[in-house]
Order: sequence, then C-alpha cells, then structure tokens
Amino acid sequence: MCGFSGLLVGNRSHPLAAEWETRFAETARTIAHRGTDDNRLIKFNSLLLNHFRLAFQDLESGSQPMLSRDGAHAITFNGEIYNHLKLRSDLQSRHGAIEWQTQSDTETILEGWLREGAAFIDKLEGEFALVICRVDGSECFAARDYFGVKPLFFALAEINTRMFSDARAHYAINSPVIAFASEMKALPGKKVWNRDGALRQFVGLFEPICTPFENIVHCPPGGRVLATLQNTSAATTRYKIVVSTRTQSVRRSNRSSFWSNDNTSESLMDFRIALKQSVSERLLSDVELGVYLSGGIDSKAVAFELSSALKEHSAQWKPGALKSFTVGFESAGYDESTEAIAFAKHLGFEPHVLPLSDAALNYSYPHAVFNSENLQPFTNGAAKWWLSLFARQHVQGVLTGDGADELLCGYPSFRYCSWWAFAQRGRSARTPLGQRWRDGVYVKRFLKQSENPWLAGSSAEGRGDDFEKSIALWGVPHPLFEQIETITTAILGEADAQLWLASQGPSVRSWYLLGLENSNRDDAEYLIAPENALLLWQNYFCHSHLPVQILNWVGDRMEMANTLEGRTPFLSGSLRRLVERLPDIALVQGFTDKAILRKAYTQVFPREFALTPKKQFNAPFIDFESLQKQFEVESVLEKMGISTHGQKICESLMREIASTGQELPPRERYQRTHRISALQTIFCSAIVQRSLVEENPPQRNAEFERLTLRRGGIRT
Repeated sequence: MCGFSGLLVGNRSHPLAAEWETRFAETARTIAHRGTDDNRLIKFNSLLLNHFRLAFQDLESGSQPMLSRDGAHAITFNGEIYNHLKLRSDLQSRHGAIEWQTQSDTETILEGWLREGAAFIDKLEGEFALVICRVDGSECFAARDYFGVKPLFFALAEINTRMFSDARAHYAINSPVIAFASEMKALPGKKVWNRDGALRQFVGLFEPICTPFENIVHCPPGGRVLATLQNTSAATTRYKIVVSTRTQSVRRSNRSSFWSNDNTSESLMDFRIALKQSVSERLLSDVELGVYLSGGIDSKAVAFELSSALKEHSAQWKPGALKSFTVGFESAGYDESTEAIAFAKHLGFEPHVLPLSDAALNYSYPHAVFNSENLQPFTNGAAKWWLSLFARQHVQGVLTGDGADELLCGYPSFRYCSWWAFAQRGRSARTPLGQRWRDGVYVKRFLKQSENPWLAGSSAEGRGDDFEKSIALWGVPHPLFEQIETITTAILGEADAQLWLASQGPSVRSWYLLGLENSNRDDAEYLIAPENALLLWQNYFCHSHLPVQILNWVGDRMEMANTLEGRTPFLSGSLRRLVERLPDIALVQGFTDKAILRKAYTQVFPREFALTPKKQFNAPFIDFESLQKQFEVESVLEKMGISTHGQKICESLMREIASTGQELPPRERYQRTHRISALQTIFCSAIVQRSLVEENPPQRNAEFERLTLRRGGIRT
C-alpha cells in the first residue's frame, strides 16, 4: 500500500556517506508510484526517511514516517495489519491505558514494538515490511511478513554479498552506512552486477537474500534485521547487523492424521473456514476493494468467500456491488475471460474485462521488468501490469489468488515430485528407470503438455532421469533441474555449465532443509528419500521462488507499479497454520494438485465452475525483434560478467525461434522451449541493465495506454 526508503549514516567519513546522502531524495522519488496520497521526507542528523502513502485506513491522520510520542523513534511501514485493533486492546490489557493518537495500524506496530520488542511483530496478521529507527541513527529494526509479500531491500557497504547464499538461522555483518527501500531502484547507491548472483537468478536458482547486485540484499521472508551502532572510534564506526531468517517450514511433515478417510469432510470444512476467515480479515479498509478473477479455482474460491462475507456482514449488498477484473488474450490458449465472466455473473459481481493485444503486451513488458527488478524468462507480468492499471481506474485495492499454487502445491513441478515418490516406491537399487509400469505413468498422463510446454507451464517431460541427475550433482531431487541445466549450458557452454552447477550444490541443499533441520537425522539420506520430495520442494519453493520471482513478477510489484494494493488471502496466518498439518495426499492426490482446495470448493460451486480446466496464467513469448531494436541485448551478458560471447549466444538462440519445433521428439521440444526462455531472460536482463543499472527507465505512452484501456469495460 506504500513505498518507503531510508538512510542511516553511522560513519560520515566513509566515502559512500556523502554520495548516498546527496542522491537520497532523487532515488526516493523513483518509487512514487507506490503511494500517491501523501509524501513526506524527514531528515535527522544521521537518519533520512521518505514515505509515499496509499491510504486504506485512518485516511486523515495515519501519515508516515510516524514518530513515537517521545520523539525518540520513527517508523516507516508498508502493508496492512488486519488484527491491529485486537492487538491494541491486548496491549492495553497488559500495559495499561495508551493514549492513541491515530486509528492506524502503523501506530499499533510502533507502540507494540516499543513495549514488547520483536516478539510483538510475531503477532501481526497481514502483509508487511517495516523499519523502526532511533532518530539519532544509533539503532534500526526491520521485519518482513512470513511469506515476503511486501518487499524490503538493504544496501550495505564493504560486505561479501555471497555470504548470504547458504541458508543460516543468523548472519552477522558490519557496515558503516545502511540504506533500505521498498524497491532496489530507490536505494541511493549505483547498481553493480554480481556475477554469481546474476547468473543464479538468470538460470532459475532464486535466492531469498542475495540479489543480482553487489552489496544489495533482500530482507528474507519472515526475516528480522537488527542494526546497532558500534562507536569504537571515529574512523572505524560501524553498524553491527544481525540478519535472522525464518526457520520454520510451511509444512512440518509429509504425514499427518489431519487428513484421513475418517475426517476428510471435517478437514475440508476446516479449510473453507480458514480461507473465509482470511478473506474476511482482508476486507478491513476505508476505501473500495475489488477482486481479480480468472477461470481457475484459486481466484474463484477467493471471490466466492468474498461474496459470502459481504452478504453476511453488509446490509448494503446487492448484485453488482463488487467489481471483478480479468484480462483476455488474442490467443485462445491463454484466454480465460469467458469462464471468469460467467462466474462473476453467478456471484452477482460486476465483471470488468480488458482484452489485450500482442502489441499491448510488447509495450508493457519493459515496464513490468523495470518494476519487478527481476531476471527471469516469463511474460505473464506484462499481462498483470495491464490488469493492475485497468483495475486502478475503478478501485484502490484488490483481493488476489496469489500464493495458492505455492502453499497448496499447484504447479506441474509439484505433481512431478509426487509422481517421483510414487515411481520409486518399492524400487530395488538395481532396477533402472523405465523397467516398471509406474515409470511411464507421468509421461502418458501429461503427454499433451509436450506439444507446447510454454503454454502448459510445464518444465519437464517427466521420465525422472532429471531427478537422478540432480541427486547425483546436488544431492536433492530438483524437479526443474533439466530446465536449469539447459539454460546454464546455453549461456556458459557444456563444460563450464557443469562446473558451475556443481558448485551450487551446498547452497541449494541448505535452502531445501531450512526449517526442517533435525539433529538426530542424516540430512544427506533425508534429502534424497523419494517420500520427502514433495515436502522438500514445497519448502524450498516457498523460501525462494515465491518471494523472489513470483511476488516480484505477478504480485505486489505489478500491483504497486500502478498504485494498486493487492491483498493475498491464501498467504495468511490462518491458512498457513492449517497447511502446516497437511500430509502430501491432501495437496497432491494422484495427479490432482491443490487437492484440498479443489475438493472443498467442488462441494459449493456448480459443477460447470468447479470442473473448468485451468489454463496456465501465462502470456505468449514477447516479440524479440521489436525489443532488440530498443535494448543492447547482445552486450548485456558481458556487462553482467557472465559471458564474453553474448552476440554469438543470442544469434544461436534466435535460430531456435525460426523453427517450429513440432518435428522434434518431446524431450527436445522441452529443451528448445528452455533455450528460447533463456533468450527471453537475456532480453529481460538488458531491460534491467538499461532501466536499473543505467537508471534510464522506459517511458510511458499515455495515449497508447488510454486507447488500450478503452477496450476494457463491464461485460453484460
């Protein structure tokens, strides 16, 4: 709902101190899109704070940065705390009467933290990133919500950024200056590529703390940061910084008594109650909210519970009282607008649909990349950018289905892990793949995906040998290994790719295990046990892909690019606590993913809505030729320090596009798709180079946007 940035100068003699102070106000303005209701810049002797506000609660008096009543502390905060009124009551019962100055959740956080410290932050229900500083610049505390819905970055000096590549419970570092911001573009330092960080993100090894840049890190999802000034001498004054990670997994075990034949009905009801609670909490607002709606079960479930909650709690409810928002595509393979419109009308919503041309997607892609600050091959962020711009014409906030696929195992990679466990059950060590009837079940079930892997959102043919290769190289069953290996080989060449990939094993293993550690267990055996494959992949995915790739590409960053707040009911405390107790079979049952969600809402949806096949939320490959004219694509790999053969690599990959690939066998069609997506990532990297490193963002075309938005409207 907001954007903020700050600067703590512990050592004024350090060369970066003057440079960052000079640039602070200029770079702070680069995230003005995150809040248009208010902007405040506050300067203290060693502390600068800037905040752009998009107001949802206490519109009149909740401005930030907010000072404590004694003036000793200041908070800047992005997000919504849905239980803050209850927390106020609890604080007063424990600490006596508090003279509240506002009705805002910002003040609740500040007063709670001053009285109870970091333990109070653990009680917050909502999406948030926050920083609380002493105004004399001597101390700073920062925190981020459990899943990392709201972004928070730090720029530090004189550190080895790669120390954060391996998962640990705590990291201790020192820095003479600290900058922080909701987006990297608002950090006052110049962006310098880190070769390993850039390459890892490029090939799909997303890191929860490291970024593609030197000295810039994420606050990890669910993480805490405490910085304290150490005054040893004027020349060596440093902040002692402790970064703490979230050391709790999304699920505790792959087995549970929560889901069985005896209590399945109760489990499904518990799930619906948890989602309904989460949706109801996210209605806390003084301004109008809408909902994103596609043809899939995730957004339908959110919309259904939103409709139910409003009918129960609002005497003002009437058909058309709530707006839904959907995008359509020229290609029928991607378009879900017909299903979304039908379901919106079934609920009594007012359906708003924006049809997107390929030209519109080509226009929005650079803007989406600039706002995401992310290196990855996908194009659906270009559609999400338009969806947020379209919705913002009508509302200030929306409920979304983000997080359902990660929390409830909804991607093909989760089905693949589940099949792997099934295929390995009872297998002799001497029985190679392909010898048992179980070995070909996945390929037979999903053979059609290989006709167009990009459209299907599928990354592997499904024969299992990629699991065996990742176990041999990394010691983990990684379902996207072939995609990562193919992209790395396309960029580095086969020999260098294998050497580099082998060096990433310790990092990958550490993030797989974070939150699942057990001192009495042989971790090497635990990691490769097939029955643990789904649990481990989900744990890794929710620590890495979810906060780094997905929420930056189709989550908060795409909403806030157009000053729209997205609220994520699936990423709530109530759903998380329920999922902690679920076994594998409640999430992936046979080849049915998100099993508990599908079963729960099949009971309440009409059959035609419950059984609508889900189309992958994706978008076509972008027009490479038009982008090549705008950006220096051939030289970006060299600028990133990844390869000196950028032009040769681009030419080779461009030749992939010239062939249809239909004559290839399935395995090679997948590999061709991965190589084309590598080219897409090169173009993405060139946009990041131009917009973020060279600080030359893409220019908006108001007339083109106006004409595109005119195509959208209410569908009757």
